[in-house]
Amino acid sequence: MDAQRALLDELMGAARNLTDEERKVYKEVNWDDKDVCGFYMVRFCPHDLFVNTRSDLGTCPRIHDQKLKESFEKSPRHDAFVPKFEAELAQFCEKLVMELDRRVKRGRERLAQEVEPASPPPLTAEKSEQLSVLGEKIKILLEQVESLGEAGKVDEAEALMRKVEILNVEKTGLTQPQNGKLLMLAQEKKMALCEICGSFLVENDALERTQSHITGKQHVGYGMVRDFIKEYKDAKEKATEEERLAREREAEDRRIQMSERRRRGDSSDRERHHDRDRERDRYRDKGSDRERSRDRDRGRWVDSRMGNGRTGGRDGYRDRRRSRSPARHSHRRPS
Repeated sequence: MDAQRALLDELMGAARNLTDEERKVYKEVNWDDKDVCGFYMVRFCPHDLFVNTRSDLGTCPRIHDQKLKESFEKSPRHDAFVPKFEAELAQFCEKLVMELDRRVKRGRERLAQEVEPASPPPLTAEKSEQLSVLGEKIKILLEQVESLGEAGKVDEAEALMRKVEILNVEKTGLTQPQNGKLLMLAQEKKMALCEICGSFLVENDALERTQSHITGKQHVGYGMVRDFIKEYKDAKEKATEEERLAREREAEDRRIQMSERRRRGDSSDRERHHDRDRERDRYRDKGSDRERSRDRDRGRWVDSRMGNGRTGGRDGYRDRRRSRSPARHSHRRPS
């Protein structure tokens, strides 16, 4: 019936049987609604794994719809929601496994108590007396065996030793009768515990029964749950390791870039120092050239003043003095 109903829902829609009034308030369900099972969307819902088994979880309270699942897989938001749904499923599965492991631990303790032989009960007074008599007989016979052996009577000594062995068997039967029966029962039918699903098994059981257990819902279901948890943790550890390596590569790239910038900066500083030195040298050379040019100009000026004056240099100077001398004498008063 459920399969037929799901098929009709897929073909005709979930609102096919609603009245006109109900259709007015009906809201179509989308895959991202809170009432839709996210476990079913990404992997599997644990409620579907253990139906009619000892581990039955009951019906899932959220919606399972193949049409919604297909819509989710085609949605552009699919990749963004998968990690969220998988994390929730992993958390739910870990709770199941923790409860199962507690059940397995209790099963191991129970098997250990059943297989371990019980401590022997205290001996009654009658059995204690019998053991005392047997012990005395064995002691006397051993003394006789020793005397016969010293006398060289080997056959008689061996006959007495056989009596001693019989008495020892009788003594053992008085002290441990029940423990021997428990060991025989444990050897005849030894129980074991399935580490996957926690079921009790019979060791060395028939192949048909072993195969039936392995293909059963409970064993397969818990196998899926455990495999998913391992796969999820491995993927998470791998992603964490890749992020760590990526951070290390980024740090190494930044270190190389900083080293390269420092190297270029040192080179630029050296170039700037060289440029300043060259500029200083050029300025010094220009200053020297200007100084030499000024010296040359000063020398030419002096030479021009000295040799090419207003009246012809030094000779003109002497001529001028000579020409002024009579004038000075002409203004003197006569004596």
